[in-house]
Amino acid sequence: MKPRITIGSEVDIHTLEFVQVIIEFSTPPAHILMRTSQNISVEEGNERVQKSYEDFQKELSILLKEEGYSYTILHRYTASLNGVAMELQGIAIQQLLSSQVIQGIYPNREMRIPEKPLM
Repeated sequence: MKPRITIGSEVDIHTLEFVQVIIEFSTPPAHILMRTSQNISVEEGNERVQKSYEDFQKELSILLKEEGYSYTILHRYTASLNGVAMELQGIAIQQLLSSQVIQGIYPNREMRIPEKPLM
């Protein structure tokens, strides 16, 4: 059985408004796979990352498109995490909770390091 998907507390899954979220896949980035799994080559790690993206695309067709929800993939991440940034209606996020690929759903927000240290 797949573990539950983590949803960031700031993600509103009940709104009809479009929201931007970051979807983190269960498969880690290739460089992390290489460090945590024995005998994983760079190529195999990259193949696993690519397969998770392809599996996610298939799930989107079933879970969102067939249900009439529109969405936009804004960015694909493969280095710091394996996943995508996307925009969709908050209520559509509920459809993604049966995904076998997703590990977490978080708000997509810009963060900056202060120019002047606080201390």
